[in-house]
Amino acid sequence: MKQSTAVLLVALVGWSGQLYGYTAQTDSLEVIMKTFSFQYRQAVEANSTEQRLVHVRHMQQGIAAAQQAPMRDDLAEQFIEGFQRVAAKLDGIEQALLSGELAQAEQKLQQIDRLRVEYHRLRKRSFWQWLFGDRS
Repeated sequence: MKQSTAVLLVALVGWSGQLYGYTAQTDSLEVIMKTFSFQYRQAVEANSTEQRLVHVRHMQQGIAAAQQAPMRDDLAEQFIEGFQRVAAKLDGIEQALLSGELAQAEQKLQQIDRLRVEYHRLRKRSFWQWLFGDRS
């Protein structure tokens, strides 16, 4: 009885992982992006240009790592495009901070947050998308 319950539990966990698109491939990418998110919040809350620059550079490293991380095959092209867009924004933020253009740096930080929202929609598949496939 205990063995059959354990087998059922393992099967359900595996099925739910497939349902929501979580696999071993996305785990490392998820960790990278959570670290990126933390660095983003730190950059937004930084009290000095130097502190903000440190966090921006950490985010640049995170995006570089994310581009190399294994990801879902069906979304790899869109994710790479998103990483490139974020990398370009981060380069712009770094240049703005180095030249003292703080308002421009703030604006580009906000653009990164909008990109986050846009690309998170791709990652999270609804039950109906899983069941019937993407019809877009």
